[in-house]
Amino acid sequence: MSKYLAVFQISWEQGLVYRLNFFLWRVRTVIQFLLVYFIWWTVFQSTESVFGYNQSSILTYIMAAALIRAIVLSSRATDLTNQINDGSVANFLTKPLGFIRYYLARDFADKLLNISFVIAEITLIILLLKPKIIFQDDLAILALFVVAAILGIILNFTIGFLISLTSFWVENSWGPLFLIMILLEGLGGGLFPIDILPSGVFNILMLTPFPYLIYFPSKIYLGTMHINEVIFGFMVLSVWIAMLWQLMLVTLRAGFRHYTVQGH
Repeated sequence: MSKYLAVFQISWEQGLVYRLNFFLWRVRTVIQFLLVYFIWWTVFQSTESVFGYNQSSILTYIMAAALIRAIVLSSRATDLTNQINDGSVANFLTKPLGFIRYYLARDFADKLLNISFVIAEITLIILLLKPKIIFQDDLAILALFVVAAILGIILNFTIGFLISLTSFWVENSWGPLFLIMILLEGLGGGLFPIDILPSGVFNILMLTPFPYLIYFPSKIYLGTMHINEVIFGFMVLSVWIAMLWQLMLVTLRAGFRHYTVQGH
């Protein structure tokens, strides 16, 4: 366990090395959040309810979504792409490190760094803008929210890691990674709650892994989901994690059998 704590610490320190890059990333995130926030704020200046949401519930949703986005979508699993392409991934074959556990440790370090900043950013925004938001105090709902967020972290890691493994066979997998990032942000509910979409589209989306990254935990936090919807969501989420994790393990073994490198 100590070696993975060391990996965690090193990854945390590496995240602070390029401070300007990290600062610009956080600025981009805040600007994106404020853009979404003021779009919805403007909508509710002329109406009290849209798609079943009032101003308080929609602003609470986007606040929760911003927090979940920082927790779930931040990831270092995609670093694997570069390490496969430059051959440094071969070093893992001679080190007493679990390949997946190594990247999980790096992933958690990156998440903790982003969470630290996004909490400070959201707190500052709340103090400055004083939005009408819902502070959830139901412990059962908060517990379900935390569990959904943890499962979302595992799901996002699996998706990113699985796509990065395609670098064993293709020269550059950044194209699929970029496409998936867009899908995760849009179809995952990062910009708007996806239940405002037509019911047919919404029902189909709820069978895919995307809504369980941002929309599902954020909606749980609001406390407006029926218990049957929550149970169904956790069932679908668990099935996707089990399927994709197994596929990831199979792909990893196949990738190492296929991989050849010189000079390492």
